[in-house]
Amino acid sequence: MDRPVSTRGLLRLAGGMLAMMFLFACSPSTRKLDEAMIYEGAQFQLKLVRYFENLPLHYTGEVFIVQCSSAQTRNSPAHERQDAGWVSLGSGGAIGSKSAAELAERERRNYLVVDDRTLVWTGTGVNVSFDACGGFRRWHPTSLPEDLIVPADKPDYCKPRGNVDCRHYDFLGKREPHFEDIRVNPDGHISFVVSSKALRHGKAVRVESIDFGKTWKTVVF
Repeated sequence: MDRPVSTRGLLRLAGGMLAMMFLFACSPSTRKLDEAMIYEGAQFQLKLVRYFENLPLHYTGEVFIVQCSSAQTRNSPAHERQDAGWVSLGSGGAIGSKSAAELAERERRNYLVVDDRTLVWTGTGVNVSFDACGGFRRWHPTSLPEDLIVPADKPDYCKPRGNVDCRHYDFLGKREPHFEDIRVNPDGHISFVVSSKALRHGKAVRVESIDFGKTWKTVVF
């Protein structure tokens, strides 16, 4: 004969179920929504993938990742926000977006295909690949001399009050850099012009490399 469950037992059972529901709701998760191609060429392809991400106490909503695939990336492993054989490039929040195709049209301007093996993508910096996404040379405005930059307000844990390097704060929001006149040649010559509200006196800077991005020089004008 079954014994009736006591009130205390029912409360424990309900509490356990609530705890499991809370744990499930607070567990991080990422779900792929859809994808759209940005570029399909003989040597590499670019696509934008949209995900729904739930990171409790941090972020919940749509995000996007632009990924590149080629013979050079075929051994790249998969993870929650990257398909096997692809490498991740630009990313960002996408709350309110309707489709990956919509975002692909918007993000396309940040990806310059120079030839079958050469790609430039811009975000907070300039990234150049001469081998179909096998590797990238990067330039970021945080490498500019301090006397060219009007510093932004930073948290106390940042230098000089703290120990953390927060130079990227100088180029966030309305201070984000803009890149123009981007030129890349197969002989390793790279040049572009960067402007930002973080630069003193409204100056712009021409950045140049003649060795495939191993070293850079800048000219203020």
